[in-house]
Amino acid sequence: MRKNRAPLPERILANWPAKALSLAAAIMLFLFHNFSTLAERRLSVDLNVRFSDGLTAAQTYPRKVWVTVRGPEQSISAAQAADLEATADFSRFTVEGIHKAPVLVRKKGALETMDPLEIHVEPMELALTLERKGRKLVDVIPSFKGAPSADYGLGNYVLTPDKVEVVGPLSEIDDIFSVETEEIELSGKREDFTVKVKLKKSHPLMAFSNGDVVEFRGQIMETLMTKMLGDRSIRVRGLPPNLRLSDALPPGSLWIQGGRAALDILRPEQVGLVVDCSGIALPGVYTLPVRSEAPPGILVTRFDPVQVTLDVRPGGR
Repeated sequence: MRKNRAPLPERILANWPAKALSLAAAIMLFLFHNFSTLAERRLSVDLNVRFSDGLTAAQTYPRKVWVTVRGPEQSISAAQAADLEATADFSRFTVEGIHKAPVLVRKKGALETMDPLEIHVEPMELALTLERKGRKLVDVIPSFKGAPSADYGLGNYVLTPDKVEVVGPLSEIDDIFSVETEEIELSGKREDFTVKVKLKKSHPLMAFSNGDVVEFRGQIMETLMTKMLGDRSIRVRGLPPNLRLSDALPPGSLWIQGGRAALDILRPEQVGLVVDCSGIALPGVYTLPVRSEAPPGILVTRFDPVQVTLDVRPGGR
């Protein structure tokens, strides 16, 4: 005997509470499965803050933000901070005061086409006090560390450029008149040298219009020492053979200057005092200048006497 079948709507609605619970359970299982297969990664991303031409931040602000990305585990594991770009744009503000801007994150690189992908950034918003931007040309001052080798010292030096333009909040720039370089190492130097060196920031919001690196060229010179040579005979040169001095000339003294190495190898006969008598033709009393003699690398800074009186008489020496 054939049974009567109930209409389709009745069959669908039959035991509806049980069917609804089964459907809900299936959806929850599907969502839980998808949720459990997503991976999460937290990345520190550089924050790019933009300002209008005439304004800048009057306070420090975070240079990085935390970005949490959530997506398929295989793809998320390869994600890098370079695949995200974080920006807070204050360029629409043109008057001083406290302003807010959202932190926006853009996907790029390996994350650009990833789907599904959830992105959460901390902080989500940035509030800054904006102030007029100042510009000023200031001197560059070198800063040194250590000392050259023994008997050497730093002579002349050149900084290129020797002035730089600083940019920052007007209230801070007004008080800046010079900037220092990072320490330039002099230890053990014996020869001239050239080095690139960074500039120090006296305020974290200060910047340099043309970069923060200058060139330093230093001249390393041997340290000069001074020495006194006393009781030195004054030599007579050019006196005609038919003339002679009535008395020997008194001894003189010299003060010389030079590097230690040059002074160490100096021989006594290389330094002295001389009187040129080549202009004397007849006997008589003459007052003539005294001059000094020294080899290259030795400087005579002073000598005594600077002139002598000669009693020239007939007769050979």
